[in-house]
Amino acid sequence: MQLFYAPRSPFSRKILATIVELDLATRVSLVRIDPWTDETLRRHNPASKVPTLLLDDGSALFDSPVIARYLDTLSGHMLIPPVPRTWDALRREALGDGLAEAVIRRFVDRLGPHDDRLDRVVTRQEAAITAILDRLETAPDWMQAPTDLGHLAIACALDYLDGRSPELNWKTRSPLLAAWFHDFRARPSMKIAADPIIGTFRSINIPHPPAEV
Repeated sequence: MQLFYAPRSPFSRKILATIVELDLATRVSLVRIDPWTDETLRRHNPASKVPTLLLDDGSALFDSPVIARYLDTLSGHMLIPPVPRTWDALRREALGDGLAEAVIRRFVDRLGPHDDRLDRVVTRQEAAITAILDRLETAPDWMQAPTDLGHLAIACALDYLDGRSPELNWKTRSPLLAAWFHDFRARPSMKIAADPIIGTFRSINIPHPPAEV
């Protein structure tokens, strides 16, 4: 299998971490790509977004929740727990993905000229970021649960939040979440996802500069 990814993408990182957690790294080669400037990906994914997973039969899967579910089936459902814990894990995955989306949207929109419409959009994304952080902070039982897909999505989103929006200073507002993240990011899967060239993937193909978003 081949994984098209961009180093900064929190969704790419979620899938990279998932691959490592599931011990599938030797079955996946990486193709580093900038989906904003390189049209190579579009023949596999019409939306030209990362991550995209090219399967051995030539078909492709895209959107990180879909890819994560496929990978989990290959490893005996190690990251998506059985019912009744299934829905909690997937709900937290959605919160992590929603946080990442809000951070991306806020960052991109703040690059444009400021006007009332843009300010409203940015304000809405900041409200989403705050609400998601508060939800995760005020119901912390999930932090003690066995690692699942929800944990990976949240951690990758927080890592992206740190890198893209440090001025939000989220750790002051969410000390329990910050403490959990400090420990969780030390997992080998998170370290390799942040710098996959140090990992155990079958091959690394880096033909293009990294994406900026």
